[in-house]
Amino acid sequence: MRFARSLQAITRSLPAVRTASAPSETSLDERVFEKCTDDQLVDIENPYQREKPICFLCRYKIDLDYKNARLLSQFLSSFSGRFYDKHITGLCEHQQRRLRAAVLLSRKAGYLPVFNKEPRFLRDPRLFDPMKPSRPHPY
Repeated sequence: MRFARSLQAITRSLPAVRTASAPSETSLDERVFEKCTDDQLVDIENPYQREKPICFLCRYKIDLDYKNARLLSQFLSSFSGRFYDKHITGLCEHQQRRLRAAVLLSRKAGYLPVFNKEPRFLRDPRLFDPMKPSRPHPY
């Protein structure tokens, strides 16, 4: 109610706008009121929201095979032979589980050593930097 009264007071103080072409059928009050009611919130997504990171195995549709020792060794520590965690490798949960299963099968089949990396794989380019994890170390 207060809004309508203040709107009427404002529109009374404004001079009437007339066009030379055709007389308008709506009054100035109605046009101002229409503009005020047209201001509705627009439903859009958050423009500041970051995109969810996609692991590169899913992005490039790389299939993990237990016979591909060179690829599997990228996700193992060269000193201890342990798996890097998913916050270091950047893999999704599904691919991390598949990686663990493939490495264990590869070790049983004799394609990968258990405690250290093969020396011929030490100079391979890194797929990720173990010193720059995506989140802090959990321990």
